[in-house]
Amino acid sequence: MASHIKKTKKIILLSFLLFILFLSAAVMTPLLLGPEFLMAEDSMESSKEYDAIIVLSGSEQRLDHGAELFDEGSASHMILTNSTESGTTPEEALEKGIPQNAIFEEPSATSTYENATLSKDIMEEEGFESALVVTSDYHSRRTKMTFDDIYDNQIELDYSFASSFFNPSDGMTEHEKRMTFGEYVKIGVYWFRLLLE
Repeated sequence: MASHIKKTKKIILLSFLLFILFLSAAVMTPLLLGPEFLMAEDSMESSKEYDAIIVLSGSEQRLDHGAELFDEGSASHMILTNSTESGTTPEEALEKGIPQNAIFEEPSATSTYENATLSKDIMEEEGFESALVVTSDYHSRRTKMTFDDIYDNQIELDYSFASSFFNPSDGMTEHEKRMTFGEYVKIGVYWFRLLLE
């Protein structure tokens, strides 16, 4: 009986230590890497034409950037993820000069993970082999991590990021601090989720 209690105490202590370690890593990682880490580098090749531009929902700047790239001839099709959300609706894309026959709607995504899985379904159904993924600069690290994992080199991906309010080089506003903390938490959650797949 005493042996069983001793074993239970060891398990509780080990669980507590792991929790403290995880909590310390969660607090230290943003401090060590800083907010700049959230912003990945663009990988778009300016001379290349992609099969599609994938625009993630979340802000009108993303659609503006995607429309500029489309206008420049970067792709002949555009996939709007979560196309029911204001900022990435087909009507807004039409207003920005994207032809109706170039637009593919994905109306169901509720997360970056679903942006990746559901846009991949469209890419495969249409036989597209390359895409340029567009999102906001502060959202770029998590987007790249997620899309690279879900697409798994089966379709060629490059990235181009829309500028946003996020500019840590001029001092952090309260909004930017909250955004940084939230993105780091989501990166941790996504990393763990993708690891378990």
